[in-house]
Formats: sequence, C-alpha cells, structure tokens
Amino acid sequence: MDVLLGKLTGIRRAEGRADQPMEIHVISVDAYTVDGVKRLENAASRCDRRFRLPYILGPDPEPLADKIAHLERYAERIITKVNP
Repeated sequence: MDVLLGKLTGIRRAEGRADQPMEIHVISVDAYTVDGVKRLENAASRCDRRFRLPYILGPDPEPLADKIAHLERYAERIITKVNP
C-alpha cells in the first residue's frame, strides 16, 4: 500500500495538485490487524473491510448469521482496540 500511495503522491505533485484535498479509500488486508488499521488511519480517508469473498459470482452463499458473527469477532479483536 505504501508503494501505491507514494506513486499517487508523485502523480498529484507532477499535476500540481499535491496541496488540494483528496479522499483516499482503500480495501486492504492491513485492516485485519490493529497495527494495520492504525497505519491506514494515517494514510487513507476511509478503509473498507469486507466480509464477503469478492470473487464469488451470484448471490452470497454465506448466511446472515455468519456475517454477523464475523463482524462481532472483528469488532472485538480490532475495533475495540483501535477505538477504545
């Protein structure tokens, strides 16, 4: 992610837009750890954490109860430690 953000910074600078506001949204495996989320907080405007495999075509095969359980575990392991 750092390499991509560095490229983006270079492009913005070359285009004379480095001082203009810009939102950066990421989907990153870094969002699976407390340290990763903290790094993303400093680099991105928004980080999405998905609880579905993005490469499955058609309806999501995972039951809603399982999704809720994943979200609860993520909240307990990550969110409560990032935003105590």
